[in-house]
Amino acid sequence: MVLLQSEFCDKKPMRKTLYTLLLPIIVCSCTGQEDKEEEYAGRMLNAARTLMTEGNYVAAKDSILAMRETFPTAFKTRATGIIVMDSIELLAAQDTLAIMDSTLRAEQEILKKLESEKRRGHNAEYYRQRTDVFHLKQRFDELGAKVKFYLRKIEVDILERDKGFDGDTNE
Repeated sequence: MVLLQSEFCDKKPMRKTLYTLLLPIIVCSCTGQEDKEEEYAGRMLNAARTLMTEGNYVAAKDSILAMRETFPTAFKTRATGIIVMDSIELLAAQDTLAIMDSTLRAEQEILKKLESEKRRGHNAEYYRQRTDVFHLKQRFDELGAKVKFYLRKIEVDILERDKGFDGDTNE
């Protein structure tokens, strides 16, 4: 019994030493992997930014989605990816809004022209044009709201990202 007790006591300090030696190796190997994932994810994010500045919004979105899927533990890069994805949506909405604005102006000119004409009994074209302008205005307002939404969302996402990386958790 005494012999078993002495063997057990001798192994316990050896286990502690072994764990003490292995823990830094495990931690270093994990942090190295995380750093590599952040680096590779960052490269994909930069590619998405380049595509975004070129106006290729679909490919930029695809790049970010692929980055999310490929590197699920690259949390810092994924948080920045959310902001870039919102920026892509914002730019796409702004581009569409600009096109919608010019279309709406042209259609309103046609409507003004039809309003000025005296067309008793032949108002179908006028009413169709008025309906078209009404729907274009609705779409224009929706796009304006979408742009405002993404501007605010990007602002909030940046604050949340910065708060999350500073270690502040006020929950």
